[in-house]
Amino acid sequence: MRILLATDGSEAARAAAEWMRHFRFPATTEVLVVTVAVPAPATLDVAEALQGEARDVAEVARRALAERWPEVEARTVGGDPRTAIIQMAEEWRADLVVLGARGLGTFAGLLLGSVSLGVARHAACPVLITRGSPRPVRTAVIAVDGSADALAAARFCAWLPLDPAPRIRLLAVAEPPRFPSSAPGAIRPQLRAASQDILRERTAEMEEVLRATEGELGARPTPVERAVVVGNPGEAIVQAAQTAGADLVVVGARGLGMFGRLLLGSVSEQVLRHAQCPVLLVKKGAHS
Repeated sequence: MRILLATDGSEAARAAAEWMRHFRFPATTEVLVVTVAVPAPATLDVAEALQGEARDVAEVARRALAERWPEVEARTVGGDPRTAIIQMAEEWRADLVVLGARGLGTFAGLLLGSVSLGVARHAACPVLITRGSPRPVRTAVIAVDGSADALAAARFCAWLPLDPAPRIRLLAVAEPPRFPSSAPGAIRPQLRAASQDILRERTAEMEEVLRATEGELGARPTPVERAVVVGNPGEAIVQAAQTAGADLVVVGARGLGMFGRLLLGSVSEQVLRHAQCPVLLVKKGAHS
């Protein structure tokens, strides 16, 4: 497994490195630490100083991870952080990119909605956005909807070396149909009845999706929990993860390749913005 950690020296970036130590990645994992020195109008002396500081940030992260992965490598690149991280991940053939949800450091400014969101949207490989206090992953919520991306997410999660007996909760959301609030009162009872019928059909479909997805997780030491909830998918996933005390949320992320191509789906982006724990975004075609 090859993991690229992007860091800018901020508190969130340091926490991302610490999160990696709590994941049970094997000792044979290849790890690359990357910092990005953002170009800015400056004299040669200032530019060289910024490059030096970026190398120092990378070295600090490298030393922190070297206790577990002695061969960890550190590199500093220049350019736009989003593009530079994605290009490095592709050139280095990373299986996973890890970065903090929010960083306020000197170099990359890893703000969700900027670098973190840009990498999550456009990286070809899975992306782990960390948030919250680093801890072992004992409870994971995997959101599924029957799409190829959600199935890839479940398979990738099954491939990840998590804790020996993590609590896995497969979650699907049945979204209730909407009918116009301006509908005449005389037909509202029929509309409500039709809505209930549609919701029952959607719930049954999601229950079947959960059963099929559980088969992709393989044999596990602890039973896999399955649940279908009703509501807005993004909000329901975030709420379910919070209720379960999840240490990780796994979602499929619709989108491929570099900028200008498909973006994250609205559900995965909503989860990424609002979940209180790390979010793993996986796209179809990821290692499984």
